[in-house]
Amino acid sequence: MSGIDALNIAKDSLLAHQTAINLTGTNIANTNTPGYSRQRAAFSTLGQSVEIAGIQRIYDQFLGVQINEQANDLGDSEARKDALGRIEMTFNETDGGGINELMNKFWGAWENLSANPSGQAERQTLVSVSQSLSSMFRSYSDELLSAQNDANVRIPVLVDQVNDYASDIADINARILQAGTDDPGLNSLRDKRANLLSGLAEIVDFHSVKDSKDSISIFLSNGMPLVEGGETWELDVVTENHTSDPSFYDVVFKDDTDKVINTSITKGKLAAFLDVRDTTAKDYMESLDELAAVLVEKINDQHKLGYDTNQNPGEDFFVFDSDPPVDPPVLEARYMKVSAAIIDDVDKIAASETVNGDGENAVSMNAIKDALTMNDGKSTFSSYYSSLVAQVGQDVAYVNRNFDHHTNLIRYQTGYNASARLFGTAQELADTLMSLVR
Repeated sequence: MSGIDALNIAKDSLLAHQTAINLTGTNIANTNTPGYSRQRAAFSTLGQSVEIAGIQRIYDQFLGVQINEQANDLGDSEARKDALGRIEMTFNETDGGGINELMNKFWGAWENLSANPSGQAERQTLVSVSQSLSSMFRSYSDELLSAQNDANVRIPVLVDQVNDYASDIADINARILQAGTDDPGLNSLRDKRANLLSGLAEIVDFHSVKDSKDSISIFLSNGMPLVEGGETWELDVVTENHTSDPSFYDVVFKDDTDKVINTSITKGKLAAFLDVRDTTAKDYMESLDELAAVLVEKINDQHKLGYDTNQNPGEDFFVFDSDPPVDPPVLEARYMKVSAAIIDDVDKIAASETVNGDGENAVSMNAIKDALTMNDGKSTFSSYYSSLVAQVGQDVAYVNRNFDHHTNLIRYQTGYNASARLFGTAQELADTLMSLVR
């Protein structure tokens, strides 16, 4: 070997290892960069010398899939936590002043009236408490409706985000297909695509497939594609056909707006807001409506069995007064009110069981509180409502636990990944320096 050959070999080796050192420095600098994957120089023999054959991206695909799955669960629980937090505040009875306390005052007002059936103060108190109770029913119902509407307005925003992610991923697929295998920016494109997949996973559940050309296809749980190579299928929202409310959005594909795919979206933020709107808040609303409807029915039925101060039979004590009025009335908590006739003239309260002005019908009205009127004769009004409050609390606690659990998993997995990158980079630097010494 001539001296010149030896110098060339040494030069090639120095250049190759200088590239490896520079790459190691880049790895160290990006240790805490979100989405960055460690890169490694691949050495190969060039005659008697050495060269850089390529830059390898060190990416744990299995860990990446796990992180995306946890991001999907975290997005789902985060959205539910956000939506249910407001509902929890509505049904918070710990400080008093809620429906349970007002129902107790309502029954107590009937008891007080039974002791003094002609008392104007007792009658005025009963009307006042009854108005507060019906107002609270309306308020709770409005809050639930507002929670549904809040969830509803998030849906088109998230659909737009899904389309943006899909478009960006398709664009990177196309750029990766166009790039050569030795393109220095190829690994950065792969990192960016992995980041986009994690962002998409927070919103919607999907499964992905990578082909031999390093292009990723994305499919919803129903098998419908969002991305294939450089092509995308956009989602959209439609209204007017929803079974609960014509203002509620349904998710569709833009090229097939007649086919609603709400049920094909099972996890992530989009699924969470759909479920809160169409199931969770709706179930709470239906329970509240059922309580209001049966309470009004039982009170009105008993009130009509009595007589007022003027010896006239009792009329409806509560009404469901929608705007505009409909016939038959809509039996929902948001329309519950004290009859205007009762408010205008408290003497119309039928406290007497007979025309003699006794207070026995007021006694019977008070006794309704202990009757097993709800759940097919298994619950009182109070126990039924307490079960509803407990269900809200249980749902919120479950969502909070899930959120904390998935937050911790994401943090631990990301921390493990970062630690592994740092350890690998340090080992790589040590190996590079040792090879130079040798």
